[in-house]
Amino acid sequence: MAQKTLIIDLFVIMIRYCYKYLNLWSGMRVQNLKLKSLIAILIAVSSGPTLLAANSVSTQINNGSLQNSGSNFSGDFGFQANNLVEDVGEVVGNKHFGELNIKYDSLSADKTFKKVDLASRVNNEEILMYSLKEAFVEFRYSTSELALGRKVVDWSPADSTWGLGKINNRVNFDYFTPGQEGLVGAFYNKKYSTGFNLSMFGSFVYIPEQGHGMQIDSKNGTVSCKTPWCKAPGSSVNVEGKNVPIYYDVEYPEVSDVVLRYSTGIRAGYEYKRFSTDAFYMRKPENGISIAAEISVESDFSQIDVGVTPQFYYHDVTGMNLGYQLSDDIKIYGAAISSIPSKYPDGDQPYIEYTGIKPKKIKEDYLGGGIVYSIGVDKIQFDYIARVSDFDRENEVLAEYPRWNQALHLGYAKRLTRKVDVGLDYKFDMLTEDRLTMLNAKYRISSNVIGSVGVNIIGTNPNERSYWSDYDNNDAVYTSLKVVF
Repeated sequence: MAQKTLIIDLFVIMIRYCYKYLNLWSGMRVQNLKLKSLIAILIAVSSGPTLLAANSVSTQINNGSLQNSGSNFSGDFGFQANNLVEDVGEVVGNKHFGELNIKYDSLSADKTFKKVDLASRVNNEEILMYSLKEAFVEFRYSTSELALGRKVVDWSPADSTWGLGKINNRVNFDYFTPGQEGLVGAFYNKKYSTGFNLSMFGSFVYIPEQGHGMQIDSKNGTVSCKTPWCKAPGSSVNVEGKNVPIYYDVEYPEVSDVVLRYSTGIRAGYEYKRFSTDAFYMRKPENGISIAAEISVESDFSQIDVGVTPQFYYHDVTGMNLGYQLSDDIKIYGAAISSIPSKYPDGDQPYIEYTGIKPKKIKEDYLGGGIVYSIGVDKIQFDYIARVSDFDRENEVLAEYPRWNQALHLGYAKRLTRKVDVGLDYKFDMLTEDRLTMLNAKYRISSNVIGSVGVNIIGTNPNERSYWSDYDNNDAVYTSLKVVF
């Protein structure tokens, strides 16, 4: 009976999640709205964590047929201040935030596994951000698994390490560590005695990547930002020495036109002793929504009107991975991933595609690899990625700048004492000279309380335009206090 109750609880969470998603469409946020480039409309998603309250924390069921089953409820909550140094953390929404993270998993005696992973954050502008990273039920058999719900698809280490967002959605609370948010659908994995394995994914539900902090005033036609990772469009533009105001009108599509979209994918692999390889193919909507804009100007240049229409592009994502376990603690890998977008948006093409500004879609190909050493909580990781497809940084005005071009990554985590941990994460793009540096030290005050200090710094080349140019003031010198349960 307890097992059935847990399954019912999980599906109720998913139903409530989708229901709130539909109701919140009218309050969706717009991200990256630009007069002469793109605007991405993203959707604020919420779920019902209160349903988890009935489950006890770290419980173990040991009665009758459920002797080997168990469930765990864990998480943390805390507060972080980002402006310990003058002039750092002054970007809107970057001064401080509170957060709550909740995880629940359960494994029954019949090998049915349930998992929920929910993250939330509130910044100093009182913007509430949600991410239901995973929420699924998985039926495990001797050589296969079938999962239903939202689950992270771990098919590409290059996509997850570098935050490319080609497969899974990203958790866009901050871009220093964009965690992964899974896809919604059915997932099947099968292992064969010959060493081959097969994975398949299918769905008729599409939930776009979320963005938070964009405030749309439909009455006054204005857009403003309340988080440091949100870039609002200009409210005015200089035309022949005259400051002309810009007014925005967002055309919201029907909910069914957004959510009801198919995705499909297949992955085949082979393992032999310490060697592994796999290749995959997915066809799915891009995680972000694209935007076309129709611009009209009053004859007397008294104002500029921008009509905004969301568009949904499919893309084919292919990739291949190689891995070799040098020892129990050291693994090396190579990875390739390619994203080929459709030339036209899905569904009816609005007239604005021909008369206004539309996004330009470009094929993206990446090659990468790395080596990972991990033992316990200690970890050293070195990664490399190179964009091998063409991108004209001087002329691709309507295309989004690549997040990374030719970049190196060094990750280091070390437990110095029983109470002290230190970490370093550094990424450097050799083409654009973009740099992301994260340094931190953690001190375990008690078994459930952790204090941290650290710095997050973005460096860019002032003479080069790149993806990170819009965010080079989003630094933080912080201290935090977190309670773990």
